[in-house]
Amino acid sequence: MDSPNIVPAETAGQRVETALRVRRFVPNFPTLWPHMLLMPRPNVALPFPFAEISTRYYFLARYGIYDIARTFSLAGKEVLFPAYFHGVELDALLTAGVRPRFYPVHRDLEVDVDEVARLIGPTTAAVYVIHYAGFSAPVKALAALCRERGIRLIEDAALALLSQVDDHPLGSFGDAGIFCLYKTIPTPSGGAVVLPSGWPASVAEPRPFPAIRAAVRASNLILLNLEMRGVTGSRELRQIGRRLRRRRSAESQHDALPGSTFDRSLIGLGVGPFARRIIRKQDYPAIIARRRHNYLRLAERLSSVLPPISADLPAGVCPLFYPFKTRHRERLLRAVRTRGAEIGEFWPDQHPTIPPGAFPEVDEIRKTALWLPCHQDLNDESIDWLAGVVLQAMSQIE
Repeated sequence: MDSPNIVPAETAGQRVETALRVRRFVPNFPTLWPHMLLMPRPNVALPFPFAEISTRYYFLARYGIYDIARTFSLAGKEVLFPAYFHGVELDALLTAGVRPRFYPVHRDLEVDVDEVARLIGPTTAAVYVIHYAGFSAPVKALAALCRERGIRLIEDAALALLSQVDDHPLGSFGDAGIFCLYKTIPTPSGGAVVLPSGWPASVAEPRPFPAIRAAVRASNLILLNLEMRGVTGSRELRQIGRRLRRRRSAESQHDALPGSTFDRSLIGLGVGPFARRIIRKQDYPAIIARRRHNYLRLAERLSSVLPPISADLPAGVCPLFYPFKTRHRERLLRAVRTRGAEIGEFWPDQHPTIPPGAFPEVDEIRKTALWLPCHQDLNDESIDWLAGVVLQAMSQIE
């Protein structure tokens, strides 16, 4: 684990008081800086999966998952699937005709490879694994298991873009790798899918996302950036834009923010030139370093009250956020948001395909898990402010 930064000796109460003196806005995901829309430098080395010729880009990753199921002819076949998941990834497979069979995920987001192995039967065609919050599942062991049994491994790295295990990128161990872009880099939307074996001609290349709609999304990300930096009037402009988008979303799902549904009308929709340009304008080593730094700074300030679900930060992990559990989940969620800070819900909703009580440890995670942002836009002052808001809320709750 990296060593936390040394800060001047202060009591916890003094740090909270200092952090809260200036009101800030801390968005959940990274924002778009205007210079990222300029032409990128040519011949910039891109990390996995952006440099792979077999990478395809989708409006959202869920539509790439649907194409994976079609490519692997999984309709009517069994896929072993983790019991802890968001929902839309499973909806994509169900839409493609897949029959899921669930395997346990334990209280610290751990997967037991032996439990997965015991569930593999004569009709099992694939194992689907999720890397949570940038931290690796036991993907090397799962990949070996799938090779031994002659079945596919589908690797969902939607929450783990830029993370590695033993210098190998997550998403590169299986027969398919899935990534969400906008959670890690400020694209207007976008998911990516890598198929090492290549795409068959029967699965069409996604059609480009309309440029004008991408521009609307990009403008909102720029306004988020300005609001984060305290630029006068940016919050009001973003609120006006939100009202306009809501009005337009009644006419076109393309203009709505990404939600929790799988919309068949968006199957085959890709990204546009804005997203591709933004991909090529990022400083990826700096993104990884900053996210790790911010995660550790949050852990230093919060671990005595709200320790992260993963006890340490292994080398190679690019944390998407700081996940934790609390028995005061609903009260803390309301209290932090009331104070103007962003805080994320870590998949609280149970999917109707899983019977209640079938996986008690997953039920416990859904009832107690939250997360805090640690993305690359946040400096030390923002992280300290966010931690201060949470500590203040916890002191009043308990």
